[in-house]
Amino acid sequence: MKNVTLLTYTLLLLFSVSCGVPQADFDKLKKENEKLKKEIAECELTPAEILEKANVYYDASDFTKSREKLKTLIAKYANSDEGKKGKRLLKRVENKILETARAQNDQDTEVEEEEKNEGLSEKEEKERKARQKKKEAAIAKMNKKYDINDDVTWYSDKSSTKLNTKNYIQAYIGKKEKKPWIGISINYFSKKKWLFIERIEIIADKKTFELEENTPGEFNSKEESGGKREWLDRVIKNEDMLMTKAIASSKIAKIRFVGKDDVSTRTISKNEKKAIKNVLEAYVALGGNIK
Repeated sequence: MKNVTLLTYTLLLLFSVSCGVPQADFDKLKKENEKLKKEIAECELTPAEILEKANVYYDASDFTKSREKLKTLIAKYANSDEGKKGKRLLKRVENKILETARAQNDQDTEVEEEEKNEGLSEKEEKERKARQKKKEAAIAKMNKKYDINDDVTWYSDKSSTKLNTKNYIQAYIGKKEKKPWIGISINYFSKKKWLFIERIEIIADKKTFELEENTPGEFNSKEESGGKREWLDRVIKNEDMLMTKAIASSKIAKIRFVGKDDVSTRTISKNEKKAIKNVLEAYVALGGNIK
């Protein structure tokens, strides 16, 4: 109503002064009038029409305008069918905006690298290209998945299992903005009985490492697929990094689960060790430090 009143006032003003005001002032009033017309037209759009406009902008890769329309739709008609569809589309739009920003950042980084590499000798340039090729090869061995909710990109070796019914030890990488971190996931599964794990021992050649809870409840347990699953998943720090490196470079490595009343030991497979080594190399390639 306020906008309609303002528009009426503006039209009357335009009519009454068009013959006596400077052209610049007249043009300014005319422009403001057109803007008000558009705002009123926007206010009168139905939820379906707002969603349609958002889709048009999305298809045209104008993600900023699409986001604006979707936020308007959700704010005004959150519980409508169009509002629910808008929420789903907004996630995709936000993802596209982040991807565009990352692509621009990567492009800027490439330009900076090119500027920095200007003036390198032929030998230095050859060494630089070899290092870059090594990094790309390390990252190519990873599965990559982006989590839009946490704005984190996850990397795991292509041989890593996602089955909770398997016994495994594997490493993975998380990266937010430019800073990566590395985590370790250890899974124990049995169709027999609970171990009630109290600590985990890693024997890599002649070195022994112990993993205990840093906080109560860090060892998880759950009945799953007709068996008993117990697991540990945490970010690697300090001593855990030494252990992870030792596993990757070992000839023989074993993992021992020490439970409340029983112990279970198995050999860490060559594939598991190779996968951990691949993750460590990718971690370095992404800017991490394992020293």
